[in-house]
Amino acid sequence: MLELRQRYPLADLLKVAGLARSTFYYQQKVLQAGDKYASLKDRIRALFEQHKGRYGYRRITAAVRSQGDRINHKTI
Repeated sequence: MLELRQRYPLADLLKVAGLARSTFYYQQKVLQAGDKYASLKDRIRALFEQHKGRYGYRRITAAVRSQGDRINHKTI
């Protein structure tokens, strides 16, 4: 929709798509925010590969916590 926005008014695009203006700006903000768990994901992936895929979420959680991070098991 961002490409079309240069050619057409935003109000017309939102009407055709059936979206509210606030929804459009919320999604635009979310896409620009980035991933707050990017570094954690890299460490989890490294731990998983280091143990040849044998660690599940419980053992990965324990390993991350032993490195000093306070992280919920649901985040893993």
